Amino acid sequence: MIRKTLILAIVFPFFLPIYAEKPKYKYNGKAYDLKTGVYLYSDNHEEYYNNGKHMYSKIVYKDASGKVFGSKYIEFKNNPELPTFKTEDFRDGYTEGADVKGRQVRLFAKRKTEDELQERTYSPKTPAVMDGGFDYFVRNNWDQLAAGERMRFHFVAPIQLDDYQFAVEKVKEGDWKGRKALYLKLEVDNFILKKVVNPFLLVYDFQTRRILQFDGLSNINDENGKSLKVKITYDYPKDILED
Repeated sequence: MIRKTLILAIVFPFFLPIYAEKPKYKYNGKAYDLKTGVYLYSDNHEEYYNNGKHMYSKIVYKDASGKVFGSKYIEFKNNPELPTFKTEDFRDGYTEGADVKGRQVRLFAKRKTEDELQERTYSPKTPAVMDGGFDYFVRNNWDQLAAGERMRFHFVAPIQLDDYQFAVEKVKEGDWKGRKALYLKLEVDNFILKKVVNPFLLVYDFQTRRILQFDGLSNINDENGKSLKVKITYDYPKDILED
């Protein structure tokens, strides 16, 4: 047990999960090249809870052959929409993340192993959303989005040490593999940037309000350090779909 705790302290320095020995839920997403449909990688999630509250998740990234190449630790316990997290790509040393304490956010990032870690601490404008916190933004504003309201927020990007105005709105309600789904469009809410950054398509399950599909720029890079354009689909186990 002592050895396990030491390992957790080294790998996940922000937070020691002393109250959750096993994940409550496990699932994965499969990412395919948006143009060719070629299978690229998977993101494999473990969600940890305490008294029914989602505290943190561990995510392991595996390439098409099943080899692990990256990881993420993301903590939702204090601010689900603006979570503390750290993502690492073991292939080239790409690292980004944030340490959130109240309204203060310390962003940090580097693109390669040999690069110096860049940091910035500031208080982003509200509402602010970061990384996997977007799912909680959708859940927390579900009724407004389902009714067709266009919602704006500041999306924090640690790799840029900054945040950008984004907007999300309903495209349609429809079927997704036999499940009722809400289709959303996420885009940069800036006239100039909108011309160079394509919108994202996101599909959420009406019953569970979990993401089913993501189309757009990935947080995973190709061999040249450029963000992959992917379609990620999520097929959840029965315990999640019926929760």
